[in-house]
Amino acid sequence: MNRCFVCGPDNPEGLRLKFAYDPKKHSVETRAVIDPRYQGATGYSHGGMIATLLDEAMAKANGLGGIKAVTLRITVTYRKMVPVSTELRLSAHRVRRRGRKLYLQSQLHDNAGQLLAEAHALFLEVPRSNMSI
Repeated sequence: MNRCFVCGPDNPEGLRLKFAYDPKKHSVETRAVIDPRYQGATGYSHGGMIATLLDEAMAKANGLGGIKAVTLRITVTYRKMVPVSTELRLSAHRVRRRGRKLYLQSQLHDNAGQLLAEAHALFLEVPRSNMSI
């Protein structure tokens, strides 16, 4: 059962996003609409929801590439207010890998291509024998 808040089909309160994976670029992309129940300022997404989406996209770039990893550090930069009830483009890709350390970047754009938010993160690959899921 996959109850992940962002991508899990078995979470009735989740976003249920489906990501397309490009193995040549170690990248993912999806479209998302943030529901008004996740707003901060009226009409705009809560910053925590934006950070969640950016983190999940990077996690998906790892996971769909067959890598189990956990976020060690994430830095989010908010460029513009992110409206709710509007289709957005969420993407992520691996920048580099050094042993078990994975460096990724993700971005959130509006339909006009304007960058709304971005994140850089360090993930640590977890040996499958350590995963209890």
